[in-house]
Formats: sequence, structure tokens, C-alpha cells
Amino acid sequence: MTNISPRHIKRFLAAAGLVLAIPLTAAANPGGHRQPGDCSGMEARAALGKRGGEMGPHYLRGLNLSEAQRDKVFEIMHGQAPLMRDKAKAQQKVEDDLRKLAAAPDYSDAKARALGEALGKSVAEMALARAKADRQILEILTPEQRLQLAERKPADDALPRGRGGEGRTPPPAR
Repeated sequence: MTNISPRHIKRFLAAAGLVLAIPLTAAANPGGHRQPGDCSGMEARAALGKRGGEMGPHYLRGLNLSEAQRDKVFEIMHGQAPLMRDKAKAQQKVEDDLRKLAAAPDYSDAKARALGEALGKSVAEMALARAKADRQILEILTPEQRLQLAERKPADDALPRGRGGEGRTPPPAR
């Protein structure tokens, strides 16, 4: 029979405790992984209320909104949250259907095209809803705040957008 020293038992218990603690810690983290269908970034901003001392979209940071302006931004974002959630859920469903169709034995280009068009329509509707909310928020701003926002805009426009080559220098010729 082998003797197990108390030192080995202590090491074993410490290692076992660590092995158990890691998954339990990950499971207790509510801010960890998101499930499909969770609220969109815009809904999260509306639900959280304040971000960096100010409320609403990131472009409002540093504009020193009045209390009344913050209340109006909250109303806009809060009013839009159910619509955005519904659109995000519909978009997620179409994406899931498209993935399932790709693996299905009855795949057809016509079905895939219809789902692709539905996905495009959903994305477009969400973009239009965001643009409408951004416009409503812009109307709340004072002329000075709009000027501040416009002065920041040229730096934002210099950033490359999308996946294409817009705003980027072409690679050197070989």
C-alpha cells in the first residue's frame, strides 16, 4: 500500500478547487457570451441608459447634453428598442433559415435567393430605423452641438468603410 502525504492531498485539493472554480466563474458571468436574439447594441445602450457619463449613441460623447436633451434621447432610444428587437429577431431567423437551407437536401437557388432578399430587406429596415433615430437625435441638438459634431465628422469620413477598398490606397503595382 502506498502512503499519500498530507502535502500531496493539499496540492490535489487546491488543483481540484481550481478546476471547479473556473467553469463556475464563467457560468456566473452575466456579461459573457451573448445568445442569438439578445438585444442589439442600440437596445443595450437604451437599456443601460448612460455610457461614459452620457446617454445614447457614441457620437454624442463630449457634447455636454442638457438633462432635457438626455431625456429626449432616452425617449427616442427607448421607443425604438421594441422595433429594433423585433427586426433583429426576424433577421436572426432568416439567417438561421439560410444556414439550414444550405445544409438541407432540398436546397435550391430560388429558395436561397428569396431568403437572401429577405435578409437584405431586414438589414435595410434596421439601417433606416437607425438613421431615423439619428435624425431625431440630431434635431434635439443645439446649433453649437451640431457644429461640434460636424467638426468631428471629417476625421470619421477618412476611415475606410465596409469590406471594399473605399478610402484605402491601392496596393503597389508589381
